Amino acid sequence: MNALHRMERFLDAHMIPFDLVAHPHSQTSAQTARAAGVPLSRVAKGVLLDGRECQMVAMIPADQEVHLGRLGHDHGVDFTLADEVSVSRLFTECEPGVVPGLPNAWGVEMVWDDALMAQPEIYLEAGDHERLLRIETRYLRELFGDAPHCRFSQPRMHH
Repeated sequence: MNALHRMERFLDAHMIPFDLVAHPHSQTSAQTARAAGVPLSRVAKGVLLDGRECQMVAMIPADQEVHLGRLGHDHGVDFTLADEVSVSRLFTECEPGVVPGLPNAWGVEMVWDDALMAQPEIYLEAGDHERLLRIETRYLRELFGDAPHCRFSQPRMHH
């Protein structure tokens, strides 16, 4: 079963409607948003974090980055950004380095940023570099279940 099938089955099981949006191959979330013709703030980007005993995916708008200090303070854990090897080990069906937009479909712990609620719809990475799942924001809470959420992202610093 590939990543997209796993995510579609999860969405169907929770009766959450979605559209599949195909786009030209892209590597980064910024390229993905451009290729799909959607605002970067509507693309939910998953960032895999390493805690002491756990790994967790933080879902944030793709025009933001994780404020590790704020998130760590809220959870009482010091998080670091996980490397691509960890990402690929966890999400075996996904293309290398891709964190799928529904980490909970893999049973992976997650936290999401309240900034996602500000958008009318969000786009989730479907596990490859060519497809996104479009979901109306009103389904977000069902989508992410009882995963904790707060504000922990900050505008990306341009390097």
